[in-house]
Amino acid sequence: SGGGAFFGQNDTRNLSINVPERLACPGAGEIAALLKVAQSIPTNSPLHAVVKSSRLRKDLTKNLRKLEDLDWSTHEHKHLMKSLVTHLRTRSALTTLNGWDSSTPKLSTEGASSLALSAINKDQYDEIDTTVNDSLDLTGIKLDAGSQKIFYTNIKNTLASPKQRRHTKMNLARTQYAVCEINAETPTSAQIWKSIRDSDTPRNIRSFLWKGLHGAYKIGDFWDKIPHYEHRGSCGLCGALESMEHILIECESTVSRVIWDAAKNLWLKREPNWPVIKFGTILGCNLTIIRNTKGKKKLGSTRLFKIIILESAHLIWKLRCERAIKFGGDKDKYHCETEILNRWIHAINLRLKFDRLLTDSMRYGKKALRTETVLQTWSGTLQNEDNLRDNWIQKSEVLVGMALRRPPGRNR
Repeated sequence: SGGGAFFGQNDTRNLSINVPERLACPGAGEIAALLKVAQSIPTNSPLHAVVKSSRLRKDLTKNLRKLEDLDWSTHEHKHLMKSLVTHLRTRSALTTLNGWDSSTPKLSTEGASSLALSAINKDQYDEIDTTVNDSLDLTGIKLDAGSQKIFYTNIKNTLASPKQRRHTKMNLARTQYAVCEINAETPTSAQIWKSIRDSDTPRNIRSFLWKGLHGAYKIGDFWDKIPHYEHRGSCGLCGALESMEHILIECESTVSRVIWDAAKNLWLKREPNWPVIKFGTILGCNLTIIRNTKGKKKLGSTRLFKIIILESAHLIWKLRCERAIKFGGDKDKYHCETEILNRWIHAINLRLKFDRLLTDSMRYGKKALRTETVLQTWSGTLQNEDNLRDNWIQKSEVLVGMALRRPPGRNR
């Protein structure tokens, strides 16, 4: 995250701030730049700041009292904002805050944007002093301002945080890298954890993502520590050491190949490009954004991508569990290619059915899905779509445009 402060052409006071990783978050660059300015300008000299973010202006004016009553606990830039407010309060000269508009000189807006962009490309982070003057530091939350959720969250934050597991760190890094490849923006760890609680994701898949991020499944090298059970750590299809990445992506068996080919074929019915699917892509699927040629988010395609990726990955895992537990590793009982494909088509059709049912506002009220959302999600993927009416939500026999296969046999 980077920010810039433009004083004038070739002015030595111009600032370009590359925010340290511990403070980095969307919007941190502009706050850090304003903080640096407040620290560098003498307190008895007038300061007239023009900021781009309307939220920053509101947080320093309209929302200030409420945020201070909550000790900034609900703000993602707590330390930066507390320091900024205290430095602004120590000023004795006139201080004004305005927003960008049509009257803002083009030279100023372009200069600030250029400085912010150059900050991102810096090799090293800039040091930012976020210390707060004790005499101006308002600590604690007002009892009449907080809620049970806020109090509980802050009590948890005062406790020592548990040591993060090695597998968790590695999976978070993989997820950040994979999401950045698609979005061109690296998500924070907090955003990744929040994404797996997406209400649009079924509860069993949320649990699957959470355990996948933590590396909590008992597979692979877990069994190396248990005498006489080391063989359980090997893949039942190819014999390689199992890991969640191997099961979902790397194993060259029929299961993953059939499912990911089917997912790709369904996706290509409406979108021209199928991204490379990595383990991190699956874990961070709820953060990915599909954009059009103008860079605008395509809501329907983004939601369809999440459904296809998560349902496909979860089905691969379920089939693996059936082979290892239900079939006891008996290869004669393993799923054939036709069964795998039919199971995948059934899973996608089931999500389509649930989407249609969840649009019932009479039953689900405010929690009901918007009809427009469902139409945008599945448009271009349906069977005999040209013969369907524009609003096909109430039509029960609507299916995705991939037919089930019949098993081979006589007269079939």
